[in-house]
Amino acid sequence: MERFAQLAAQSLNTVLESPVQWTDLEIPPEPQLGDFAFPCFKLAKQLKKSPPQIAQALLNQLKEKGTLPPGIEAHTVGPYLNFTVSQQLVLQSLLKDILTGEDRGHYGSLPATTRGTWVLEYSSPNVAKPLNIYHLRPTALGAALDRIGRYRGYRVISINHLGDWGKQYGMLTVAFRVFGKTVDSQLSMLDLVDLYVKINALAENDPKIGEEAKEAFVRLEKGDPEITALWQKCVDISLREFDRNYARLGVHFDHIWGESHYKSQLQPMLENLKSRGILVESEGAWIVPVTDEAGQELPPCLLQKSDGATIYATRDVAAALYRFEKFHFDRMTYIVGAEQRLHFKQVFGVLKRMGLDWVDRCEHIPFGLYRFKDAKMSTRKGNFVTLDEVLAQAKERVKTLMMERQIERQKDQPQAESTTTSRESLEDISEAVAVGAVVFHDLHTDPIRDVEFDLERVVDFEGETGPYLQYAHTRCLSILRKAQATGQAGDKIEFSPALTAHLNTEIELRLVKTLGQFPIHLERTLKFSKASQLAHYLIEVTQLFGAFYRECHVLGQSRELTQARLMLVEATRRIIGQGLQLLGIPLPEKM
Repeated sequence: MERFAQLAAQSLNTVLESPVQWTDLEIPPEPQLGDFAFPCFKLAKQLKKSPPQIAQALLNQLKEKGTLPPGIEAHTVGPYLNFTVSQQLVLQSLLKDILTGEDRGHYGSLPATTRGTWVLEYSSPNVAKPLNIYHLRPTALGAALDRIGRYRGYRVISINHLGDWGKQYGMLTVAFRVFGKTVDSQLSMLDLVDLYVKINALAENDPKIGEEAKEAFVRLEKGDPEITALWQKCVDISLREFDRNYARLGVHFDHIWGESHYKSQLQPMLENLKSRGILVESEGAWIVPVTDEAGQELPPCLLQKSDGATIYATRDVAAALYRFEKFHFDRMTYIVGAEQRLHFKQVFGVLKRMGLDWVDRCEHIPFGLYRFKDAKMSTRKGNFVTLDEVLAQAKERVKTLMMERQIERQKDQPQAESTTTSRESLEDISEAVAVGAVVFHDLHTDPIRDVEFDLERVVDFEGETGPYLQYAHTRCLSILRKAQATGQAGDKIEFSPALTAHLNTEIELRLVKTLGQFPIHLERTLKFSKASQLAHYLIEVTQLFGAFYRECHVLGQSRELTQARLMLVEATRRIIGQGLQLLGIPLPEKM
């Protein structure tokens, strides 16, 4: 449908003064309204007419000029000019594209590195703290945008910006001294957390600990070898643990550069800002007065404290300068919690004060928190839920549900296809379903909203969940396997134009059109930086496939009808499977 949307936009541009992009077209809420809609509200002020009058005038001009593409009709619906693609064009063109579009890899993909460079910063956990459930938000969203961006032709540069610098490492240095630990001590991530919790508890009643931690961090910034060795030990322990978690989620980065990566650039940058009068002294500290994108004054951006230490804003400014010099990006996106909105406004304000026009290519994508029944969680207090804990609980619940489903299936259908024939397969499938359930639950929620975590709901096999989508994919596979086993299909489902004439029910046409919208929803996911756009689309596809499965028998029909419907099953499998993989959802063969 992307190609048809492009054709519709091109025809519109023959009658519009200001050209529109195909991505400006909307998808009507009901299929009978058409396949694409052009809203005329924005033209009302310019043309001094009502939106319905504008829509009708545009329609008249299109008919007069005869610029509507063959097979695409236009009509008005109130303030919208809507376009409808003919049934024949949909069935023959879209199904062909989905089933035979392997020349570029997959349907909806664009040639690699043809759309510019996109630097994408996501995950960004703190060293010496385990990945907790809150880290899933930036990690899952960032990885999904990373995959989709590459799929749609961007040269994506993914960066994990570790929090590996700052006063907290001064606190850990003090903890090593107080609790008798050395660089040779055998420590795990949880041991580091325990040290951090204990030293913070002591610091609440002993102000000297906080002062010693500040001094230790200043020494770290100056390269003190003893403190640097302790810091490096914390980094090494953390990276091993992070890598294990990322492997479980199927997440990879082009670069893992912590805040420390930029430490050698900080003093030259600060001196440059001072010499230009951008960085000014205030009560012994050094700040940059900044404004937001609307010109409103913001609290000044602190870049150097009175004791000479830098803060994370200093490192973020240096990181932005380094990344543009290295990659000359067309877009840079930071996926960081909503509580950092002011921070990024200040950082962007500093870049603007420096006269860097590429600051307009930088954006902060905020996200909400996880909500549990317990109080707000904090690593400092030792009150947090690790990602491992959540995945372990999800996996156990999935195992239970799968065993219950298998018992019920065997009661109702003794000859049903076996799904969990061994303990090993049960382990593998439950892992895939658990990871898919937790990741999809996160991505299905609009990033800016908080996630209400309810384990029973997350792993439910019905409704708008990851397991529901995974099961739809395995159902497609099951139909195709059964068709092959019974001789109703060959080794591969091939597209045949002649067979499309047998797909003539309303649900079949609607399913094909919706499958064809896949690239459109990928593009909107990138435009709004919301994987929920793709997640909701896949739910819609799965629901339509369920309706098709109930209304249209696939196997046991005439050979032509069975072959035609198998084409639709295979097309659905490809779209659901590709969509889930882009979101980072595993695809078990059976469930």
